Amino acid sequence: MLGRRSHPRVVIPASLEGVLYVSRDVEVQEGDAKQMTVVSREPGVPGERGQLTLTGTTAESVPVRVLTSRPAALGGSIRHLLTLRLVLEGAADAL
Repeated sequence: MLGRRSHPRVVIPASLEGVLYVSRDVEVQEGDAKQMTVVSREPGVPGERGQLTLTGTTAESVPVRVLTSRPAALGGSIRHLLTLRLVLEGAADAL
């Protein structure tokens, strides 16, 4: 019978290339014009680049780079405190 779980439903050609973006929810603890500290369920990798989308009256995305990631016990759960540097246009993006 066709359409069962064991039958392929999609074929991805070997020459297909792309980029995968994984979203995760974070809570902003503090920040200024250059850095932010956020709480995440997953650890970050120092040097990793990403986009931080701030929600509110308008959704605004800013490019960021992970500076530090350290575990912390918050509310009875293990979370990760990430320090993010905002990547400013035209600025040198050195750690």
